This record gives sequence, structure tokens and C-alpha cells, in this order.
Amino acid sequence: MTDLVTLTIDDRQVSVPKGTLVLDAAAKLGIEIPVFCSHPKLDPVACCRMCLVEISGPRGMMLQTACSVPVAQDMVVKTDTQQVKEVQEANLAFILLNHPLDCPICDKGGECPLQDQTMQFGPGLSQLVEPKRMKNKNYLISDTIVLDQERCVVCWRCIRYLEEWEDKPQLALFERGGKTIIDIQDGKPVDAKTSGNIIDICPVGALTNRVARFSYRPWEIERTPSICTQCSMGCNLRIDTRTHKLRRVIGRENMQVNDQWICDKGRFANAWVNDEGRLTMPLVRKHGELTPAPWSEALALVAEKLQALKQQHGADAIGAIGSAKLSNESNYLLQRFMRQLIGTNNIDHRDGGDVAALPTGMPALADVMKPQYGPDPKHDVIMLVGVDPSEEMPVLDVHLKRAVRRGKAQLVIVHPRQIELTRYNGPFLQANPGTETTLINGLLLALTVAKNDTTSEAHKLSAGASDRQVEQLCGVSMADVRKAAEVLAGAQNPLIIYGPMVARGELGAALRQALTNLALYLGKPENLAYIGLEANSQGCRDMGVLPDRLPGHAALDDRMASDLLGKLWGCALPVHPGKTYKQMLDAAGSEVKALYIMGANPASERPTWAENLDKLDFLVVQELFLTETATRADVVLPAVSWAEQDGTFTNLERRVQRAPKALGNPQSKAAPDWMILDHLATYFDAQWGHASAQAVTAEIAQAAPIYNGLTWEALGDQGLQWSVADHSYVQPELSYARAVQPDLPKADGGLTLVSGTVLYDGGNLFGLTKQMKNMAFGAEVHLNPADGEKLGAAEGETVTVRSDYGALKLAVKFDATVKPGLAWIPESLPNAPVGALLNGNMVVQVVVG
Repeated sequence: MTDLVTLTIDDRQVSVPKGTLVLDAAAKLGIEIPVFCSHPKLDPVACCRMCLVEISGPRGMMLQTACSVPVAQDMVVKTDTQQVKEVQEANLAFILLNHPLDCPICDKGGECPLQDQTMQFGPGLSQLVEPKRMKNKNYLISDTIVLDQERCVVCWRCIRYLEEWEDKPQLALFERGGKTIIDIQDGKPVDAKTSGNIIDICPVGALTNRVARFSYRPWEIERTPSICTQCSMGCNLRIDTRTHKLRRVIGRENMQVNDQWICDKGRFANAWVNDEGRLTMPLVRKHGELTPAPWSEALALVAEKLQALKQQHGADAIGAIGSAKLSNESNYLLQRFMRQLIGTNNIDHRDGGDVAALPTGMPALADVMKPQYGPDPKHDVIMLVGVDPSEEMPVLDVHLKRAVRRGKAQLVIVHPRQIELTRYNGPFLQANPGTETTLINGLLLALTVAKNDTTSEAHKLSAGASDRQVEQLCGVSMADVRKAAEVLAGAQNPLIIYGPMVARGELGAALRQALTNLALYLGKPENLAYIGLEANSQGCRDMGVLPDRLPGHAALDDRMASDLLGKLWGCALPVHPGKTYKQMLDAAGSEVKALYIMGANPASERPTWAENLDKLDFLVVQELFLTETATRADVVLPAVSWAEQDGTFTNLERRVQRAPKALGNPQSKAAPDWMILDHLATYFDAQWGHASAQAVTAEIAQAAPIYNGLTWEALGDQGLQWSVADHSYVQPELSYARAVQPDLPKADGGLTLVSGTVLYDGGNLFGLTKQMKNMAFGAEVHLNPADGEKLGAAEGETVTVRSDYGALKLAVKFDATVKPGLAWIPESLPNAPVGALLNGNMVVQVVVG
């Protein structure tokens, strides 16, 4: 039970937990004490002195800072005495001494604590007659953040956020007295990937959003609570709109997901929503050209062609590709369309059926976030396998840093690159790509030996991974492996996370089994988690956008699930598995005659897929822009963005969250993705009759038992997590089995190719936010300096990276985080599709000149 302390504030008694600050105790009584430096998410520093109140002590009542003094039994606090009022007025007078009176043009005007406190606690009249001191204005501290040093009240909030949460002390105080300023360290711009949060917590207009600057007035905007769709975290945010345009995005608090932080990509990279290049009406190919057409003509043509191809070649000659960037409602109706109206299980999404995933996601994000509430982490060891949160999920990265620094959690990292989180003192196993199964087997063997458990089944299964094999094949020293085994052996509640980078194909299936063996031996199989990287990676799986799974993860031969869906949809379901994403694209133009692609752009991933799409008898693309894939289509159906339609998304911990419609474009004839499919069904003589996205949400709750009760209304603004415990059939059957390392090709003097996701990839949508253009990765191949020297390549020099599948011309970037013998090329780089090199053997040659 929490110890309570009773004190008196302004002659009113209150009881609060021991350790509570006076500021928070007063708030419980509804008593406002003005603050600038204090923030509930930051450590107290008591530097602004606005919160001075009279507090009883050994020498009677004394002025003390309410934001830093903890309560004590029988303490007496006065917040409304004449002395307190005079101090508040004096502090505000000093703050305003050099503060510019530019409220009418300041982005913070109308929602500024300094304005509010000056009105409520200020002197009313200024005694200043001297000219104000001038400091830097419109000063870029990064590509996306503008600093006005004249407005700064030196509260240190920005400095403290970067130090306490990002662990990147990139801002500091300079000069002294009235000349004190906030500035960047050593002339280096702020590059923390969640740095935009300092704009939200700045109590004045000193830090402003360069992307949204001067594009809104706070009292004129409409505010819509929503979620971010840039990654699978599902961070909560608020969309501010006016006159049918998205004006800005700010963080929104959800203590189960993101606290109140969002990453810079989610905050700034949204110019594509307002872009004038968006598709506004359907396009139909006539005489070789895509020509505007009415919806009725476009939908009728789609139905006519698909029905004709089905009759001529059979249902399995048609496939559909969904998108983990789109809502549950849109993906659910796409798979229903294919299974009910076409009659095939050829339905998948990128990193869907081609990946050896688990259906249950992470147990709970709040367990990783726990260190902010107390010193003991829920997960004392967190193992990351082929996951780079700093690039893939920056807000998760922030919470992991917090868990390590405040909660004393330990990290064990398995990754071919030296990712940012390796700077903490946890074991780092830099395995060669594709050898992760052998490494995990060797780790399990070392773990059983450390526990003197050499008769266990786990020991027998991993006995083939000798020290020599681990060191030679994986390129990892056994000393590091034993260190990792020692850390895991002492774990009370370890969490193991792996991602799509190491889960694809035969390699992924073997690794999943090796990780299963490890999790079982640690006694925590429920803490083994696969996490997809896109906004609705979990939701796509939940919706059945997979060639071998129905909505709710039921198997195709699950009689109960088939009967439920058959009755709900009024049809008999196809029973044999369909083709995966890769299989459909590889077979496009041969076995697959037609594709319906919604929100995906496979033509940009691999040149051979682009060529195959050109060979199709019929291609339908549902998109926002005329992408590389859409330009090849016979029919293009214009969709609207996540901000312009209602929908739900399911994040990496199975939390289903609402993304309500925030704006519309009356000049456009584009439609929500789910609505396009609903109308298309009528051309197949199917009357689905969904009047709204909420109606589709209600149907999902019927079709997928794991979503039972998760109606639009029930989700609220914070979302709900579907429970694995309540639906035991969803739990994968995890059991010990031998994990066999697949054969790997020999490098033969070449380099092993590594790819992966980066936050600022310069992709089609990201590139439309011009202020972030310089932040994007260039078309580069990252090499260890030692490999560059061997090849005789100079940094910046253009080289040809060639495999037996294709070639790319890229500039050389020397990167010490890349292991010797590897070549790292990020995904989604503009005009540099790494898929041009992918052929399954991961070996490339780098040719200079």
C-alpha cells in the first residue's frame, strides 16, 4: 500500500502519496501554481522560479519552489499570499524584460502559457523603458525546427528532453545573465529523430515547426485526435486542419502507447496529404493512355474484366495485394472481395505470407515504458534480433533508452550493423546476415552449459552449434555469446523481439524455430514477439490479408471459422492456400493474369516485378498518386489518405485504435479505400451495404472473434488491445524442434548484401515535404572503410554494385557501423531499388569505375 502524506494548502487538507511534489499536490485540489520550467515528463530543475510559494519549515514560512519540493507530513503551504503574488509579478516582469511583443504573428499565440500567466499572474503594466536586447531570430537548429532566441525564457525544457529521453545532449545554455541563450552544441544541428517534441513542450514560441510555420492560427483550427501511420507503434497524435488542409501535427498523450511523444517523420513528413499531385478522379487506359473517366465506367470495367478472366482462366489466375499502410476496414473488405466474389485465397501484403511471423505481436508497450513510473523495469532483458528501433520505430527507441538508463534493463542485440542502441553496455552480437539461426543455436547451447543443464532437450537440439561454427560462420566471438547467455540466464522476464529483416523465406522459418527454442528454455514463450514495421502490419494479419489465414488468424481448414464467414458472407470459401506477395509478383504475366493492388507500389521494389506487371492481362491500382505501379495500370482508382477517411489500425501490441476523418477535399472525386471496394461489390451483384467505415468495423467484430466487442464506439480515443488469453486458439503452438541453418552461398570475393528500413528514406511520400529533403538518405552503398580501401574506392565515388540478378550505380559512403565484408543499401531510396540486386543469395560485387 502506498504511504500517504497529509498536508494543508491554502487552508485545505489533502492526502497524497509520499514523494509527491507540492506542485502536484496543489493540482489535486484544483489550485494552479504557475510554472515554466516544470513539466510532468521531465526531471525538476526549479530554474524559472515562477512556482515560488510559502512553505512551512524550521524557521517558519519560507519561499520555496513548488516544482522541486516533496510534500511532508503536516506541511503548510500558502500559494496566495501577498509575498507570493509580488514574486510572481516580479518574475514575469523579468521574463518579459527582453521578450518581444510579437504575439499576433507568433505561432504560439493563442495557446501560449506565457500569455496566459501574464494575464493571470502578471503586473499588468510594464516598467521597462530601455530598448530590448536583440538575439537570433528565424534561426534553424535543424531542417525542421526554428529557434527564436528572443522569445526563449530559458526554462531548459528542450535541453532536458534531449538529454533525459533521447540521450543526445544537442542543445545547451551559452553566455550569462540577461545574455543567456539556448543554442546547438559545437555548431552541429539537432538530429535526434524525435526532436520535434521540444516544440510541443516549449512554453513559449521560441521553438516552432518549420514545416507548419505561419500556416495556422491556433484559435481557427479544427483538432482531431488520431494516430500516426508512419510505423507500427501507432503513436497517438492530433491533426490540426483548416480550410480542407492539414496544417500541423502534434503529439497526443496515450500512456499505453507513446506517452506523449511522436517521431519527426510522423510530425513533419505530411506534405503529401495536401499535395496537388494527388489523384482526383478515376483513370482508364484508352488507346494506350490513362484517361479520366467517371466512377461508374471505371468500376464497371474492373468488374467486367475480372469476371471474364475468372471465367477464362479460373479464380486463381487473379490475385490481390493489400497494404499494411491502410486501415483494417479497407484490408478486410479487400480479402472479402477476393474470397467471396473472386473465389481465391490469392491475397497478401508486403512482408505477409513471405515472412515467418507470429500472430500475437508484443505483449504490451506499457511494460517497456514502465521505467518512467518507477525504477524496476517490467522486462529486465530485452533482446532485439534484426530490429533497429532508432530507424524503424524511434518512439520505441526512446522508451528502450529510458528502460536502460532509468530502469536498469539490459539489451542483447543481434544485428549485422552496429545500430545506435549498441552504445549501451549490453551484449552486441554482430552476426553475418543469414547466420542468425546458428548464432541463436550457439547462444542456447552456451545458456544450457552456463546453467549446467546439459541433459535438457534444449541442449540436445542446439548441440550442433559448436564454438568454431559460430565464430567462423557467424563471425561472432564465443566470448560475446557467453556474455549474452549470462545476461539471459539472469533474466526474470526477458522479452525477445524479431522483425522482417531476419524473418523472410527459408532463413526466417529456421530462425523463428531457433528463437522459439530459446524462449521456451527461458520459460517465457509468450514474450517472443514478431513485429512488422508498417502502420497496420498487425492489422493486415488480423484481417486475413494472408494466402493461408482467414480473418482472426484462423486456418483455411478451420471448420468453425469457415462456417462463420460462409454464413456472414453468404458463400462457400476457397479452401486451398493462395500465392504470397512475392509469388504473385513473380508469376504476374504467366500464372497470374490479373492483379488488384491497393496502396502498394511493387514496381518500385524490383525491376523484374515492374516488367511482370506490364505483362498482365489486367491491372487495377487503387492509389493516392500516379506511382510507378499505377502508371502501368489499366484502371487507376483514386483513394484518399488516412486523414481523410475513418478507419482503425492495429499496432504492434495488438492495440486497435481509431483514426477518424479529419479533413476532406470538396474538389476531389477520390474516395475512401473501403468505400471503393463496397461500391465495386455491387457490380458483382453483391449488396454489402456498408453505409460507413464504422459499419465495416462492426462486421469485423463479427468475422474475427479476436475483435469481438471492439466497436468504433468502444475503442474511444485511446484504443483497446485484443487479448491473447481470451482467444487461446490464436496462440501459436510453440514447441521444441531442431532449427537447421539453411545453406548460404560463398562470397567468392564479393560482399554480403544487407538491406533494411531507414526513417528518412526519401520515398515518394517523404520526398514531398521539401523542408526534409536534405535529411533523406542518398543513393549510396555503405561500406566499412577497410572494404573501401581494399576496393580502391574513394568516399563519394560512384561504383557499380552487381549481383547475378541486376546492378545499381551508387555513391560510396564509408560507414564504420557496417561490418567488414558487408555492403549496406537501405530500402526505398529514390531511383535505387535494392530489389534490383536481390536474388536470394545476398552476394554482390562492388566494381569501381
